[in-house]
Amino acid sequence: MRVLVTGTSGFVGTHLVRRLVAEGHEVTGVDWNEPRRPVQGWHDVRLDIRDDVAVQRAVTEARPELVWHLAAQASVSVSMREPRLDIETNCIASVTLARAAAAAGTQRFIFTSSGGAMFGDPPEIPARDETPVAPRSIYGASKVAAERYLEIVGLETGMEIAGLRPGNIYGPYQDPHGEAGVVAIFTQRMLRGEPCTIFGTGADTRDYVYVEDVIEAQMRAATAPVAAFCLVGTGRETSTREIFDLLAHETGYERAPVAAPPRPGDIPRIALDASRAWELWQWQPTVTLADGMARTVAAFREELGA
Repeated sequence: MRVLVTGTSGFVGTHLVRRLVAEGHEVTGVDWNEPRRPVQGWHDVRLDIRDDVAVQRAVTEARPELVWHLAAQASVSVSMREPRLDIETNCIASVTLARAAAAAGTQRFIFTSSGGAMFGDPPEIPARDETPVAPRSIYGASKVAAERYLEIVGLETGMEIAGLRPGNIYGPYQDPHGEAGVVAIFTQRMLRGEPCTIFGTGADTRDYVYVEDVIEAQMRAATAPVAAFCLVGTGRETSTREIFDLLAHETGYERAPVAAPPRPGDIPRIALDASRAWELWQWQPTVTLADGMARTVAAFREELGA
């Protein structure tokens, strides 16, 4: 099929493009950065997802049957410092892209939302797709708002809207230099023997889901008979301190973590019930946390020559 993917220089976008090209799809990818892992056999377009004219032109030329929208401002702390950037990138740009896709004849638009940031401090753990949303960060609010806007675009145009609400995605090729992605940040710093910082007590929990499992969910969201939004996670809470200890064991790291104050917008705990994803997509996670961490460390070792 003719497909368009946004955010192709990013972590998940890199893996998704590889999967789509391997399956023989005609892929157009857009991002304002060069691909981190070049892959042959697809059309790579440089643009800012907030540039309405450039987005319209790229979509019109690609005429995609499917669109995967992964481009985003993905840092909670950045969203709290720069809310305008977050809203422009995650909300306004998403609506512009969706309307352009519908006009170009796209059949289904698959949006990557957030399961980890949309519920705030939920009354039940693991949170379910029916759990009331109550984001505590601009990032979480922007993802919730984008879902609502996209649903309206779908009703207006007839284009099917589907989406993933993933937990904390980790795995090979994740950027260790940003403010999101604690597994990648810890892994690189540990392999280099550098200090690792834990914000808060380290008792905060997240639902860590391996990137290959998320890519499988992306594919099923695009092909399932019913277009829907589904949580994508393991249902398991893992604390930041547990992640630190697991990776320290895997890398042989012996230094104690550096303590820092909690960051604004961070939530205390979350895990995600992926029952709807199983019911509608027959998706469930297959990679255990221990196996995923081992694969991630091995990939970083190879990349760093450590």
